[in-house]
Amino acid sequence: MAADEGQVVRVAPDAVRKGGYAFIRGNPCRVAELEHLAKATANGNKRLRLRGPHVFTGKVYEDTLNLTAGFHGIDVPLTSKAAYGLLDCDADTGFLSLLTDGGDCKEDVGLVRNAEDGMFDEMGAEVLRRFQAGEELRLMVLSLLGKEVVVGVDVDPC
Repeated sequence: MAADEGQVVRVAPDAVRKGGYAFIRGNPCRVAELEHLAKATANGNKRLRLRGPHVFTGKVYEDTLNLTAGFHGIDVPLTSKAAYGLLDCDADTGFLSLLTDGGDCKEDVGLVRNAEDGMFDEMGAEVLRRFQAGEELRLMVLSLLGKEVVVGVDVDPC
């Protein structure tokens, strides 16, 4: 398997959906494009093309899988999402101080930086901009492969 045994499951190709997560060329990616390719001949192989950005770096990966001979499934990371209130955001490092629903402080989440230029990705830039503008924010954090990444931002209703 592509990562730790307990954090990855192998699924049938029909279980992978656009907007979901899968390993593309061994990298955990959000599936942006999913295309079943036509058989080249009447007896040709079934093929599936996957394309999507790496969850942590944003780099786009693409792969075409042969779904017949020797195919054993697609590796998919186990994921979970949780919402937290944003207490503080360090503009230099991108580390966040988050408030859990239980009232505890969580400080092990950071904003994602692009691999090419080292700047924050779109989500990170939006969080930073809105926090500096004084908005009370609630962040949606995705956990996978032992790491956490901010995938959504909204106004905190509290």
